[in-house]
Amino acid sequence: MRQIEQTIHKIKKQRESILLKYQETPLFQRSLKDVRRVVIINSSSRSGSSLLYAILRKLPQVYSLSGEAAPFYKLNTLFDGFNLFESDKIPGNLADKVMDYDGLSRDFFSDLYKSGNGILTNDIDIDDYSEHLVLRFLLQWVEIDFDISVLKSIVQKAFGRFAKRFKKFNLEDFYLILLEEICAVYPKVDPFYYDLSAEKVALHFPFLDIPSGPPNEYFNIEEPPFILLSPGIKADTDDLENKILLLKSTVDGYRMNIIEKIFPCADIRIIHLVRNPAATTNGIYDGWLHRGFFSHNLQPYFNGDIELKKLSIKGYSDIFPHGNYWWNFDLPEGWQNYADKDLIEVCAFQWYSANAEILKYLSGSKTKSCMFRYEDIIRNISSRTEEFRKMLYFAGIPESEIYELHLDDLPVIQSTLPPQLYRWKKRKDIIMRLMIDPKILEISSQLGYLKENMEEWL
Repeated sequence: MRQIEQTIHKIKKQRESILLKYQETPLFQRSLKDVRRVVIINSSSRSGSSLLYAILRKLPQVYSLSGEAAPFYKLNTLFDGFNLFESDKIPGNLADKVMDYDGLSRDFFSDLYKSGNGILTNDIDIDDYSEHLVLRFLLQWVEIDFDISVLKSIVQKAFGRFAKRFKKFNLEDFYLILLEEICAVYPKVDPFYYDLSAEKVALHFPFLDIPSGPPNEYFNIEEPPFILLSPGIKADTDDLENKILLLKSTVDGYRMNIIEKIFPCADIRIIHLVRNPAATTNGIYDGWLHRGFFSHNLQPYFNGDIELKKLSIKGYSDIFPHGNYWWNFDLPEGWQNYADKDLIEVCAFQWYSANAEILKYLSGSKTKSCMFRYEDIIRNISSRTEEFRKMLYFAGIPESEIYELHLDDLPVIQSTLPPQLYRWKKRKDIIMRLMIDPKILEISSQLGYLKENMEEWL
């Protein structure tokens, strides 16, 4: 735990050296208490929340973080009296003791942007964009001692190279050039950990092998695949009052009690995005075997005075050297009971736990919520358009803004494999036996996925 605290302290100190100049700006004089409207996507892992987030961020009425809020929660959680290895939940009575609300406001405000899609390269404020990129690299590569000025100069050099070739900004092409420049100075930066196709990275970096373990040996602040940071328009104080803050982190499903405290004056609305348990379990399974999604290094927990000393997950711990310690995706209560199960059982447990937690919160809360099925978003353009009309109405956004979403062209976000309907049926034999578990059946039924229709699940 001491090593984690030291890492967080180092990263916060580096980030503060950049953010210091913004302290007197109007936005940094405010706090998250001034946010008036929040729409938050709650879902289990691998249920399509990254795709939905990427689409909704295009709306003119929306401002958002560059990625998930989870890295900023890690930076601003005090571990005195709180064991982060028990689960992702934070008991309500501990919230005010373990959350640094001022630090969280500062980190949120450093990362709040509005859509900048279709931007021309020459229109980008390179000083702002380079600082934004440096702040993000610090979250991604926590074990590298970056020189801030050197890193910023590398970003600007890469941008100069890119600008000579491309009039219209293309994020993936820029990142390939950027990572080439950074790797030349900091070879521990591995391009394969970014949300780029392995094929593109392999072609651009033929001398690199595809990794299987985590990007940082001991602790991750941002979980891979690392986001590609787009240039955008900074949010301002008027946005806090008049626009919608869109948030998405899987961990939020376990921490809505904390969200209420972070945004005490906001109208909070929840989009509960669901996906059938077979497809989601299969997606989580793929993620555990992928080079991304490493969330918790449990080694400090196993080193404590407890009987459990390592993970022994069949199909994971016996395959990968890191598999005895690194847990992927969310950490639900009772994870210890699955430390020696088959990997497919762990994945189904994560689907169940996330949705059960969300449903439990919603049943006892007055927070406005609406359920949407991922299948209805990917099924076809007609179904997708109808779902987004409902979504905009629920969020209080004019229906006319639906044309900003370009729903005929879905991006591929945080994908382990190319999108494919019914992909779960490739593991049908091992997945089907879990779908008859009474707990799985109960939650499935509440979400509208009936056992008798299982063959039709996308």
